[in-house]
Amino acid sequence: MFDSLQALQDAILKTDPKSFVSHYIIEPIPFAFSGDFTGWLGWKESLASLIDVDPHDVVMTGSAALGYSLNPDKGFKQFDSASDFDCGVISAYYFDVAWRFLRQSQVSWLSYPSKTRYALNSHRKRYVFQGTIATDMILGVLPFGKEWLGALRAMETGSAAGRDVKLRIYKDFDALRFYQANNIQRLRDAMADDLEKHVEDTPLNEIPIEDEK
Repeated sequence: MFDSLQALQDAILKTDPKSFVSHYIIEPIPFAFSGDFTGWLGWKESLASLIDVDPHDVVMTGSAALGYSLNPDKGFKQFDSASDFDCGVISAYYFDVAWRFLRQSQVSWLSYPSKTRYALNSHRKRYVFQGTIATDMILGVLPFGKEWLGALRAMETGSAAGRDVKLRIYKDFDALRFYQANNIQRLRDAMADDLEKHVEDTPLNEIPIEDEK
């Protein structure tokens, strides 16, 4: 998809963030499958059947999708042998089940480890508002968690051998597009800041000036 990091960065700067998500994340065959459409389709059909969603509603994200991470905190880390398979699952049903759990189960949270309680509170304040459930943080305590954990273990073979498979639920495609586009906008802003700083730090006699005509 992108033959270099520079090509990816150029696309990020030139493409509207939401359009970027559609063109380079939702539609294409993920980088991790090296153009193997049949392999990708078969893999996500297997995952979809195990978690009871339509295969169309499974979308690869992260470095497995593009070859480089779009997490603003990871500095475009390249996909490698230790990288995870991160997938978005588009499901209004599972989003609502998780949302009801988060809304109604606050008393029982006292029995959870502190990291789990922190993640649950983060969902109430941030993720749910964005139409997102970061199941990689709280999957074990969700009503469907046991079944999904079993599904993830079953998927960590074949194309995903030796990798962790992680899921994040989005209420709809618009929520996925919004969440991913927000990360891309942060990358655009950071790259613009870096360019501005580079110009500020460059001595005036080293800044190229176009010849007057």
